[in-house]
Amino acid sequence: MSRAGGDDRGAGSKRKSLFSLSALTQITPNRDEGRSPSRTLRKSRTPSFEPELPSTTRDESPRYRDASDSPKIRPPVLPSRGASNRPPSVFGSLRSLRSAGDEDTLMTATSSKAPSINWGDTDGTGGHARTVYHHGEVQTSSGMFRRKREHLVLTDTHLVRCKNQAKASDMFSAVPPPSGKVSSVHRHASMPSTGSAQDLQSLHSDSSGDKEGRIPLRQVVAVHRLDDGRPYFAIEVDYLDDDTNQASSMTLQLGDPEELGVWLTRIRNAANRIRLQELNPIIVSNSKNAARAVERDNDYDPGDYAIYKVVQRPASRSGGRSSDDLSKIASTVCFLAIGIHKGSFGILALTALRLSETDDTFELTFRLPMQPSKVLYLASLASHDIAIRLHHAENRLRPECAHRLYTFTVPSLVERELLPPVESDVEDHNCLVRTLIAYCVAYEVNPTNIRYTITYDCEDAPQFALLKPADSRRQEYSALELLAVMRALRYNETFGTISFASVRLDCLNGLHDKHGSELVCSQTKRGTPIRATVEELGRSCLLVQEVRALAVTSKKLRRMNFAGCITAKPPQYIDNHKSKANDIGCGIVEALFPLCRHQTTNVDWIVLNGIQLGETDLDYLVGASVEKACHFRAIEMSKCGLTDRSLSLILDALRAQDNTLESIDISGNIARLSPSTFEAQISVFGFIRKIDLSHVQRTSGAEALIPAETLRAWRLEELRLSGTPVNAQTVEAIASYLRSSQSETLRELRLDHTYLSGGDIALIMHAMTRQPGQARNLHLDISQNHLDKDHDQLATTIASGLAPSHLTIQSIEYEEESLFRELILALGTNNSVRSLDISKASLPCDASEDTCRALERMFSENKTLEVLDISGEDSRLEISKFGVGINRALRGLRRNTALVILHVKYQKLGLQGASTLADVLKENKTLRELHCENNHIPLSGFTDLINALSRNTTLVYLSPMTESRAEALKKTESQVKAIRDETPTSPRSPLQSKASPLSAAGFGMRRGLANVKKNVGKASSYTSSYTHSHTHKERSGSPAAITQLSDQDIKAALRLVDESWDRQTYRLEQYLMRNYNMMNGIPTAMEIEEEDFERPDSVGSLGKILEQVRFDTTPTTEKELQFAAVKSPEDAPPGPFDTSSSEAESPEALRMKQDRRLPKLGSNLWDNSAGTAGEHTPGIERFAQEQKGFYD
Repeated sequence: MSRAGGDDRGAGSKRKSLFSLSALTQITPNRDEGRSPSRTLRKSRTPSFEPELPSTTRDESPRYRDASDSPKIRPPVLPSRGASNRPPSVFGSLRSLRSAGDEDTLMTATSSKAPSINWGDTDGTGGHARTVYHHGEVQTSSGMFRRKREHLVLTDTHLVRCKNQAKASDMFSAVPPPSGKVSSVHRHASMPSTGSAQDLQSLHSDSSGDKEGRIPLRQVVAVHRLDDGRPYFAIEVDYLDDDTNQASSMTLQLGDPEELGVWLTRIRNAANRIRLQELNPIIVSNSKNAARAVERDNDYDPGDYAIYKVVQRPASRSGGRSSDDLSKIASTVCFLAIGIHKGSFGILALTALRLSETDDTFELTFRLPMQPSKVLYLASLASHDIAIRLHHAENRLRPECAHRLYTFTVPSLVERELLPPVESDVEDHNCLVRTLIAYCVAYEVNPTNIRYTITYDCEDAPQFALLKPADSRRQEYSALELLAVMRALRYNETFGTISFASVRLDCLNGLHDKHGSELVCSQTKRGTPIRATVEELGRSCLLVQEVRALAVTSKKLRRMNFAGCITAKPPQYIDNHKSKANDIGCGIVEALFPLCRHQTTNVDWIVLNGIQLGETDLDYLVGASVEKACHFRAIEMSKCGLTDRSLSLILDALRAQDNTLESIDISGNIARLSPSTFEAQISVFGFIRKIDLSHVQRTSGAEALIPAETLRAWRLEELRLSGTPVNAQTVEAIASYLRSSQSETLRELRLDHTYLSGGDIALIMHAMTRQPGQARNLHLDISQNHLDKDHDQLATTIASGLAPSHLTIQSIEYEEESLFRELILALGTNNSVRSLDISKASLPCDASEDTCRALERMFSENKTLEVLDISGEDSRLEISKFGVGINRALRGLRRNTALVILHVKYQKLGLQGASTLADVLKENKTLRELHCENNHIPLSGFTDLINALSRNTTLVYLSPMTESRAEALKKTESQVKAIRDETPTSPRSPLQSKASPLSAAGFGMRRGLANVKKNVGKASSYTSSYTHSHTHKERSGSPAAITQLSDQDIKAALRLVDESWDRQTYRLEQYLMRNYNMMNGIPTAMEIEEEDFERPDSVGSLGKILEQVRFDTTPTTEKELQFAAVKSPEDAPPGPFDTSSSEAESPEALRMKQDRRLPKLGSNLWDNSAGTAGEHTPGIERFAQEQKGFYD
């Protein structure tokens, strides 16, 4: 919940959804009668703030006019301040409407002059209205003064208070004269009634709304019963003078409840008739202030904004009054602003709306998770309109919700006037974004921190997958953020899969909301009740409640992925009741499996990978799995800590799902598989499509892990045995299966790290091939195996075209480079493999010339490879690369006509490799993606690659070299600091006497800097006196040869490097967008606007960067000391900026003269081409113009 600003912060109070007008008028009379009234609150009207909402109630009395009779109205539009893209507001704030810079001042209650009252039309008899609705004697009273009787007359425009019936009869012809003598009780002087605390405050105020005993009905805000514990019946009429913002109230006391009902009904009907006839119910100043208060919270939208005048009533009226507590029981006139989804109280935090059937009172209850409820006791003539508006706003924010998630108690008349449901297909994914933002705002969390992706090319698509938080400083979502996401997904019929994989949900497991159970889901979207009471469901933790709600409120949802969501480990299993009592379980199993058992959800594919399952979870899992009606398609339990006992229990229980189970994943568990027992457990399943037995242990024995007969009984699509030892019998069983026609559906076979030899792989390739040269559409992974054994058989098989279409051979360690060269030559002649991954290959040394020649031949001659990965590896445990010879091998890509995607990472290509790839891009016409990050490519090499794109129109992806940029910034910082630290401070410096670790690297940079200075001196005819002197001292080994660099200079150097990378990145985006448009037939320009200084010969020079830093930065104390070395004009020849004075100039004057020459000296920074003195290239002129504004 957003906090109140200004003075409200000191009070520590939260902003409420009301804009408080002033408190009601003060009890103390206003003595400043000579003060002129405020001119900021003018008597003007703003359009109605109830757009496109029909008239709410109709009865036999003319209370509401028909909606068709009201003109078309629009809400106010604020000045444009970026609010057009902001989400509208839901509620405003209980704070003053002060807005800095507003021409309309704050609404005040201390106006000193009474308003001019418009009495409307008069009849011929001198009456103040055309029609008298009701009149009679009433009693008004206050806590301190005696009771008094008055004759009250209700007309069509005013509520008039008369001293007695005779006076009323004289004023209104419709009021009959009294039949008898007037009682002496009425002979006292006329005095306004003070029947409430508000009347006490306004008793002696000239600005009181009824100082003449008349209350205009257009000023009435609310009419409601008053229950103060007294033995009589009372009505309170609250009203607001719009011109002065003066709020008051009047209390009517009657002894007959029927008479009270008559007055209450007729005053409400008359006031509502006037309200609905008003085109401008709220003056412009108040409406603008209220709208700006909402707009400051980024909530304002004219199309979905409404504002109402309301009265905030005290929470309790019981008990007697005293003069000491009048302020505590006084009502407050406020403005209630309703927008779309945001405010101090979000609409989706609304838990109850109760509307009175007899008067204008209503209650709004809001509650945030894990917090107590907050109730607003309000009253308003527009209470029916407010209820309809809130119902419509909630329906718009939750269009997919099939049931009201809050209590909505309103009269039947309002129920009939409710707007129809909002269509949810007007936005993508059934308005998911709208609902998610509304929940985030209601729960006071930042919606921009929530990241998710929606995938369409997967099973049970589309898939909603929640990602890690956007805030890199946070690794986990908070409980409120997770609740906002989960509740936004309720009732959404878009997604077939919801994934929380790798998102920690531990904060919800075991967390209970003890303050309420409004959002506990107790029925499905179709209305089928869950087999548990609300009390039983409410005793569950929030994780169980929310997962259960997701599963039962969507008919389309089939798959839920919770891989790695719960990191807590269950207590160690001990066979006693105390151990189970301490095990709360992971929560997910408790939520889903009872629903599956009772068939109240369509979810039948549950992913529990990476969650340690305890005994509580096993009870729920086994209890549901034995029920045939569950129809499970898959229960993935990879790395769930399953033991021999627990795995045996689960597999035996799953026998009941023999006709529906499609996938088995028990990889990474500590249980040991016995082939004979395991074969009996899984052979009963006849529709298995995927089986994952990776990284499992098996008992010793010669039998196959899965017999060929069992494999042939399935229609497998994926078979994964990664990291599981495979013996000869298992290899033969797999080969036998691949020879059969039942294996035609197999698309993925993973045999990596299974201790297979090259001969075993060759046998499997022969078995899967139907015809040599005709690729089997299959991905085969044989990484990390002993391929050096029988390697010649593997090479011959691949060269013969017996390999599948997708082949992965990662992380192979070759003790002999000749074996790797043999494999490369075989791949060069292969005509079946379309995707090849030979990354992380480890050679005994850098690739030889023969190996590089073989690679070049494969690049240039292979006509079937479309995707190739030859990346190296650079980790703490392993470093693998081909060496500098890879640069020569890459030249073969210039003649390649098939390759589309190339990965060449971690090969340390450097500048030479970048130049080679640039040459490739100039000639290759088929390459679409080039992934070459982590290759130490400098800025000049990156620029060379981008320049090559001017001649390439097919590449649509090139790595942005993010890691190279970070490396360049780090290297620049260290080198500049080294130069600063090694700058000589005496004629015999340590740098001259003893070489430092960085001296070798720094010498070249300093030499480059000296060359830049020499070029600058040659290119400029206006060389300053200081430059000549400085250069002379530098050549003579002066300690001031290199300007001392400050921390400011280091930051400036880093900024220049970063800006150079930014320029090249922008150019890359322009070229790639051009190529993308051309590939998709979108008209686009061939030429990209560039500037000369963006060419590669102008970037990457540390000397140039330091030279620009030296000329651009503000002079420091150290520089002033260096400039102070020149003490007289004789020390420097006169220059074009020198004066004719022969007197010695101060160091400050010399510094200013030097600064004036800096633009000319720095003009060759981006264009250092040779030229005679006085010649200016366009680059020089441009740079001089850019610097002129600073130095002038």
